[in-house]
Order: sequence, then C-alpha cells, then structure tokens
Amino acid sequence: MDRKKKKTIILLAMILLLVVANGAASAWNDKSEKKKEKEAEASKIYLTDASDITAYSYSDGSQNMSFAKVDDTWEYDEDNEIPMNQDTVQSTADAIRQMEAVRELKNPDQLSDYGLDKPSYTIQFQDNDGVTTEILIGNGAGENYYATVGDSGKVYTISSGFQDYLQFDLTNLVQYDTVPSIGSGNLKSVTITENGTDTVYEEDDQVGELAGGFGALSLTDCANYHASAEELAEYGLDESQRITAKAVYTDSSDKEQTFTVYLGKTDDAGENRYVMVEGSDMVYRISETVAQNMISIEETGK
Repeated sequence: MDRKKKKTIILLAMILLLVVANGAASAWNDKSEKKKEKEAEASKIYLTDASDITAYSYSDGSQNMSFAKVDDTWEYDEDNEIPMNQDTVQSTADAIRQMEAVRELKNPDQLSDYGLDKPSYTIQFQDNDGVTTEILIGNGAGENYYATVGDSGKVYTISSGFQDYLQFDLTNLVQYDTVPSIGSGNLKSVTITENGTDTVYEEDDQVGELAGGFGALSLTDCANYHASAEELAEYGLDESQRITAKAVYTDSSDKEQTFTVYLGKTDDAGENRYVMVEGSDMVYRISETVAQNMISIEETGK
C-alpha cells in the first residue's frame, strides 16, 4: 500500500471515530437531559393531580364564577348561551386540576394561622369520576400564598401567579366574533345597503378609503352577548332599521371572501354605534368615527 493511500485510510478512520464519538456524546447528553427532566418532575409537589376535570368554580367571597364542560365545550353556568374562549377557560381548568406547590409546610400550625379558615379564594372542581375537591387559598406568604386541599390538614405555598387564572371579569373570558384582516391591498369592493338601496364602491380610491374603517374595526366592547329581537330593535339593528356593510376581500390564500357587518343606532352620547356581525347574536359598540369610515367616502358623503 502506497503512503498516500495509507494516509487517506487513517484520515477516514479518524473521521469515523469522531462521528461515532459525537453520536455517543449526543445520545449521552439526550439521556442525561431526559434524566434531569424526569428528576425535576419527580421533585415537584402537587396539591391536585386529576387526569381531567368536567366542572369548576371559584369565589373570592363576593364574586363567583363557575363553568362546566358539555360535549367537550366549556360553558358559563350563569348563561350557557355566551360563547366562552375555550383556550382561556381550559387553561384555568388545567391549572386547577394539577396545581403545583412551591413547597409543603412540615408540621403546620392551625389553618387559621394561614388565613385558611377565612380563605381569600375557594375553588371547587369535579373530576371525570364525579369526585368533587375543594381548594382553599389563604394569606400571602412573601411572593406566594398559603393553600390547602379538602380536609387533608396539609398546608402548602403556591405561586402568587396562580391568581391570574381566577378571572372575575367575564369580558376576559368571552369568545368574541373575529374580524378578518382587511386593508387597501386586499379589499375588492364594499356594498352599503340602507333603506333598501344598495351603493357599491369598487373604484380603487373608494375602496382605499373604506379599507381604513374596516382595518380599524375591533369587536371587544360587547353591549349584549345574545340580543333578542326586541333588543335588536332598540339598538337599531333589526332588519328594517340597520345599515348593512358587505366587504368582499381576498384572504391569505388569495381566495375571495365576504365579511358583513350590520350597523344600528348611536348610543346616547352619540360617540359610539351599535354593530353586529352577520350570523352572530352579539352586539358591540364601536367608535362612530370608525363606523362612518366603513360606510361613507369623502367624495359622495354617502
């Protein structure tokens, strides 16, 4: 074997050894990382550890919120017609069903010493076996809070961040109607129907003006979660009174879509207008300026 060929074989062998060594090191690191994760998980302390829950409620002594899962959909017990933001309500359910403790107190004193006889929050949940569990959250403990489960007598501390899951403002839990992304680049035409008369805007300059209104539309200020026919008339949103704004636009896949909004009366101050989305029972308030920008252009004043 000549010298050059021998050097090549040695070099290839060294490269192979390096590849094997790197592979082994990578496998060892992965195994070590998984071991650390397993050990970290094993060291965690949980007040609750249910596989799933079907209902839960929480109270701060003056306010109460309760939810139940019906056919895999979370509903608000006080009014099951109000659509809930499923991700938000589920995230609270997950935090309750597996509540992690910062630590467990050894040989705790009386529950009253931790404010657990008159808790700041009381939580109840029902698991998928129908078992109901109660959690009490008491006084603050530095950056944490004291907590106990049922009549276990055990006292834990939990992160103060858990309070973020206990939302008492319904507006933070509702699933509002979505507004598609509409701008001058993808808005093709707008048809305004008022008193039985259609006005179609499809010239570039006209569409450009109206795109500003649709682009600024935000449906977050809800006036009524499910308006009755009588209430719609009061808002000016019944069929005989409302103005219809139908936008034709292209979505991110360049497919043509339509988005239709009904506009009713202004509120008592005249600063906001009642609106609703076609196919929805929810009534919103939007700025009168935004409303006018959706239905009128400067050239015609229409």
